[in-house]
Amino acid sequence: MRMDRRHTLALLLCTASLLVLLVSPALAAKPKRKKVSVDDEEVIKARDFALAEIIKLSDSYRDMKINKVISAETARSAFADGTNYFLKMELECTSVCAAPLSPASTCRRGHYKGVNEIIVFEKDDGHYDGIAIDEFPQMDGEYHPCTPSYKGPEKCNPAEHRTPEQAALFLDDEDDKAKDEL
Repeated sequence: MRMDRRHTLALLLCTASLLVLLVSPALAAKPKRKKVSVDDEEVIKARDFALAEIIKLSDSYRDMKINKVISAETARSAFADGTNYFLKMELECTSVCAAPLSPASTCRRGHYKGVNEIIVFEKDDGHYDGIAIDEFPQMDGEYHPCTPSYKGPEKCNPAEHRTPEQAALFLDDEDDKAKDEL
């Protein structure tokens, strides 16, 4: 009977330990956010970084601008290795899908105006590590005819959407065509 009590006590102790291990992460406090001024120098740097990163996401976003920063908060990162900036911003863009477009471009013409929430990750050494955005801005127009996603009747003129370097690669071909026509 004494052995059964020891066994029961050990089992109870293991169960309690497991319960503590499982519940502890849930009880751990997530980093508290602190409201900061939208005019704070660090917020302005984070805002500018966020815009630069958003512009890189799509040819459609090349002319993206920030109309205003609505609110800003900071919190220590969950891994305690930096600061997260929580920015609520009004973004606006009118996209014409101007040259140059990459061959795999998904550029969509049109307009976007909306409020987005963006998190900017800054490491303790001062470099920005990236962003997260609540949803990608959606242009209200058609895809550009030179994109793989376009399904309309307009024809693509690739020459209009080449960089000068890309266009230079095709100069010889155009000269050869002109000679053939003579």
